[in-house]
Amino acid sequence: MQVTPEDLCGLADTCLAESRELNTSWSGQAAALQVDSGAAGNSSGGPGFVAAHTATLDAGDVAVGRLAAVLEADMDDLYTCAFDISAQDEEAARVSRATADEVTTNPLLRTILGVK
Repeated sequence: MQVTPEDLCGLADTCLAESRELNTSWSGQAAALQVDSGAAGNSSGGPGFVAAHTATLDAGDVAVGRLAAVLEADMDDLYTCAFDISAQDEEAARVSRATADEVTTNPLLRTILGVK
Protein backbone atom coordinates (compact mmCIF):
# COMPACT_ATOMS: atom_id res chain seq x y z
CA MET A 1 0.00 0.00 0.00
CA GLN A 2 1.41 3.35 -1.01
CA VAL A 3 0.77 6.36 1.18
CA THR A 4 0.90 9.75 -0.44
CA PRO A 5 1.50 13.10 1.24
CA GLU A 6 -2.05 14.02 0.25
CA ASP A 7 -3.37 10.98 2.17
CA LEU A 8 -1.43 12.04 5.25
CA CYS A 9 -2.67 15.63 4.97
CA GLY A 10 -6.25 14.37 4.72
CA LEU A 11 -5.78 12.28 7.85
CA ALA A 12 -4.20 15.26 9.62
CA ASP A 13 -7.22 17.39 8.70
CA THR A 14 -9.48 14.69 10.14
CA CYS A 15 -7.49 14.66 13.40
CA LEU A 16 -7.87 18.43 13.71
CA ALA A 17 -11.59 18.29 12.97
CA GLU A 18 -12.13 15.54 15.53
CA SER A 19 -10.12 17.45 18.14
CA ARG A 20 -12.29 20.51 17.61
CA GLU A 21 -15.48 18.44 17.70
CA LEU A 22 -14.38 16.77 20.93
CA ASN A 23 -13.69 20.12 22.61
CA THR A 24 -16.87 21.70 21.28
CA SER A 25 -19.06 18.78 22.31
CA TRP A 26 -17.61 18.61 25.80
CA SER A 27 -17.75 22.33 26.47
CA GLY A 28 -21.29 22.51 25.09
CA GLN A 29 -22.57 19.76 27.37
CA ALA A 30 -20.42 20.14 30.49
CA ALA A 31 -22.60 22.96 31.81
CA ALA A 32 -25.60 20.62 31.84
CA LEU A 33 -23.69 18.28 34.14
CA GLN A 34 -23.10 20.91 36.83
CA VAL A 35 -25.05 20.63 40.07
CA ASP A 36 -25.97 23.39 42.48
CA SER A 37 -24.24 23.42 45.83
CA GLY A 38 -27.58 22.69 47.49
CA ALA A 39 -28.52 19.83 45.15
CA ALA A 40 -27.97 17.24 47.88
CA GLY A 41 -30.22 19.01 50.32
CA ASN A 42 -29.25 19.40 53.95
CA SER A 43 -27.95 15.87 54.42
CA SER A 44 -24.64 15.41 56.18
CA GLY A 45 -23.13 13.77 53.07
CA GLY A 46 -24.42 16.47 50.72
CA PRO A 47 -21.30 18.62 50.55
CA GLY A 48 -19.13 15.54 49.97
CA PHE A 49 -21.42 14.38 47.20
CA VAL A 50 -21.32 17.75 45.46
CA ALA A 51 -17.53 17.96 45.89
CA ALA A 52 -17.08 14.49 44.41
CA HIS A 53 -19.34 15.35 41.50
CA THR A 54 -17.40 18.57 40.85
CA ALA A 55 -14.08 16.70 41.03
CA THR A 56 -15.39 14.17 38.52
CA LEU A 57 -16.39 16.91 36.10
CA ASP A 58 -12.98 18.55 36.51
CA ALA A 59 -11.26 15.22 35.81
CA GLY A 60 -13.46 14.73 32.75
CA ASP A 61 -12.48 18.18 31.53
CA VAL A 62 -8.78 17.32 31.90
CA ALA A 63 -9.24 13.97 30.15
CA VAL A 64 -11.10 15.49 27.19
CA GLY A 65 -8.47 18.22 26.92
CA ARG A 66 -5.71 15.63 26.86
CA LEU A 67 -7.48 13.55 24.21
CA ALA A 68 -7.87 16.65 22.06
CA ALA A 69 -4.18 17.46 22.56
CA VAL A 70 -3.22 13.95 21.41
CA LEU A 71 -5.27 14.41 18.24
CA GLU A 72 -3.61 17.78 17.62
CA ALA A 73 -0.14 16.28 18.16
CA ASP A 74 -1.03 13.48 15.73
CA MET A 75 -2.08 16.14 13.23
CA ASP A 76 1.30 17.87 13.56
CA ASP A 77 3.15 14.57 13.16
CA LEU A 78 1.13 13.62 10.08
CA TYR A 79 1.85 16.96 8.44
CA THR A 80 5.55 16.54 9.27
CA CYS A 81 5.58 13.09 7.66
CA ALA A 82 3.79 14.43 4.58
CA PHE A 83 6.36 17.21 4.28
CA ASP A 84 9.25 14.77 4.74
CA ILE A 85 7.90 12.43 2.06
CA SER A 86 7.46 15.34 -0.35
CA ALA A 87 10.95 16.64 0.34
CA GLN A 88 12.45 13.19 -0.19
CA ASP A 89 10.51 12.75 -3.43
CA GLU A 90 11.75 16.10 -4.68
CA GLU A 91 15.35 15.26 -3.72
CA ALA A 92 15.11 11.87 -5.44
CA ALA A 93 13.77 13.55 -8.57
CA ARG A 94 16.58 16.09 -8.48
CA VAL A 95 19.19 13.36 -8.09
CA SER A 96 17.67 11.37 -10.95
CA ARG A 97 17.98 14.45 -13.19
CA ALA A 98 21.57 15.15 -12.14
CA THR A 99 23.99 15.59 -14.99
CA ALA A 100 27.26 13.71 -15.21
CA ASP A 101 29.10 16.92 -14.31
CA GLU A 102 26.96 17.41 -11.17
CA VAL A 103 27.66 13.86 -10.05
CA THR A 104 31.42 14.26 -10.46
CA THR A 105 31.60 17.64 -8.72
CA ASN A 106 28.94 17.40 -5.99
CA PRO A 107 30.16 15.43 -2.95
CA LEU A 108 26.62 14.93 -1.62
CA LEU A 109 25.43 13.41 -4.91
CA ARG A 110 28.57 11.26 -5.05
CA THR A 111 27.77 9.91 -1.57
CA ILE A 112 24.07 9.34 -2.32
CA LEU A 113 24.82 7.54 -5.56
CA GLY A 114 27.83 5.65 -4.20
CA VAL A 115 30.23 7.11 -6.76
CA LYS A 116 33.89 7.10 -5.74
